[in-house]
Amino acid sequence: MIKFPSLKVLGDNLLDTILRYKWVTLIALAKTIVLIWFNETPYTDKIVQNELTRLSFVVTLALPLILAIRLSAERRQWKPFIAPALITMSAGMLLVYYFLMDKNPDDTELYRFYILAAGAHLLVSYAPFLGTDDKEGFWQFNKTLFLQLLNATLYSGTLYAGLLIAVQTVKYLFGIEYSFAIEMDLLVTVFCFFHTIFFLSKIPKPGEIVSGYPNGLKIFTQYVLLPLEVVYLVILYVYVGKIALQWQLPQGRVAYLVLAFSVAGIFALLLLYPLRQSAQERWVSIFSRRYYVALLPLIVLLFTGIFRRINDYGVTENRYIVAALAFWLAGITLYFLSGKRDDIRWIPITLSIFCFLGPVGPWNIFLVSKNSQLKQFEEILARNRVLNAKKQMAHKKTVTVEEQQRLVSIIQFFRSRELSGLEPYFAGFNQKDKSDYQYYWYMETTLDRFVVSTKPRESETYTNFSSQFSKDNGTSVAGFDHALFVDTNNENPPGDRHIEIKIDSSGKTWTLFRDKKEITVWNVADRMKALQSSFGSHSMEVPQDSLVLAHENYKMVFQMISSTNDIYYGHGVLFYK
Repeated sequence: MIKFPSLKVLGDNLLDTILRYKWVTLIALAKTIVLIWFNETPYTDKIVQNELTRLSFVVTLALPLILAIRLSAERRQWKPFIAPALITMSAGMLLVYYFLMDKNPDDTELYRFYILAAGAHLLVSYAPFLGTDDKEGFWQFNKTLFLQLLNATLYSGTLYAGLLIAVQTVKYLFGIEYSFAIEMDLLVTVFCFFHTIFFLSKIPKPGEIVSGYPNGLKIFTQYVLLPLEVVYLVILYVYVGKIALQWQLPQGRVAYLVLAFSVAGIFALLLLYPLRQSAQERWVSIFSRRYYVALLPLIVLLFTGIFRRINDYGVTENRYIVAALAFWLAGITLYFLSGKRDDIRWIPITLSIFCFLGPVGPWNIFLVSKNSQLKQFEEILARNRVLNAKKQMAHKKTVTVEEQQRLVSIIQFFRSRELSGLEPYFAGFNQKDKSDYQYYWYMETTLDRFVVSTKPRESETYTNFSSQFSKDNGTSVAGFDHALFVDTNNENPPGDRHIEIKIDSSGKTWTLFRDKKEITVWNVADRMKALQSSFGSHSMEVPQDSLVLAHENYKMVFQMISSTNDIYYGHGVLFYK
């Protein structure tokens, strides 16, 4: 008969966990509050949303850092002042990170946060074992963390699904409309707070780590993960044979496949690590060494693939990371083949060092990528003699299709990250003119005047119009009482309590509703066709009145509208009474 724990036992376990991890629990609660606050903040209130985004980055990083300090203090039996000192130091670093962050976090800040978060979580795996030689304890500890993470995720997912069904049932049966984002708030509460507390509750205290190897883990690794690794190993070796026979360089993207295969194989070996000394499982030790030997030709393939990609297209954030991981993989492989030591702690330690150092300093991922793209941009223009003595585009030249596409892709690289640096190549450009993406679209238009190829590029299917540089960039909004910012790039449908705009999947039609009653349907595609007949494919000098769609007491004033392969985008302001 199954014996369920009493409420008292559950309450005592919860209290023990909270008391044991007071600071971690407090940070998990703060993270939950910040994210719920973010969910409930209107997307039009960008200032508050940006501040909450920065705060969420900080508290998310704080949680694994403080947990690593707490676990280390427990295991190492530190003197009472060491843990508070490290927590204070961590808080200081996070404060510096907060103030150095862009006030309007973009994709670059998000990328940097993900890398730092990966390093912080890796720190938890090895921090309690620094300065020791307990490799077996390190494996058992991380096995417990891994299984508990899976367990907590299963419980949290089940809990959230049950609560979500309950919420929808109440909404359906009683006709209740919630005035807040209950689905997202529940998701945050369950996966940020409940998940964290449940995960912490099963972490054993020092001396309580149970040894032994889970049979289910062995079956999964031995009969599922490793056979898949062998299949992919055969595929990659056949590919190596193919390029050797044809005597050609590998495709650049093969680097990603080799890296994914190699990391998955190392993960499988980590799962089997305790079995290497077992007399019944000698195959594990033999397989481990032969696996690293088998990696050597693939590492050569990895280096060839990624550096061919970099040579052809320059460094980007992804290529920087793949190249760094290629060096890491080569170092780890040679280390385990040396036969001197087999300390598996070096795997997370070296990875976390890269995560902490990669996004900062003069060697940081983002600065190196930007400089590499700038260098390629100038080299192509200089090679084709497009630049004048001031290194500005001044001479119209015909280039290869590949070179033209490369120049456009570099502008798109800067546009997607809202970076500056290309301005010196365009006469008359000034950084203070930068307001939004139209800035980079104007660069593409200027590029088309000086750089042409015999074959039209695919991006010619792209059109955009705005009134940014128009002499007539104003329109009357007299008599309107309300204004609503609308942007198709926002995930949430634009609207407030009374007004809603439903945009179809292609962006061609915008349907305006007021109090759930349809007011009108605006056809953006027809307006784009009319603009094309008057202004061509690109123009930033369109009179503002040509970018207006009106209906009775409603006036949609576009700041910009564009299309790519029959997908339409736009942003502007809806004025209404």
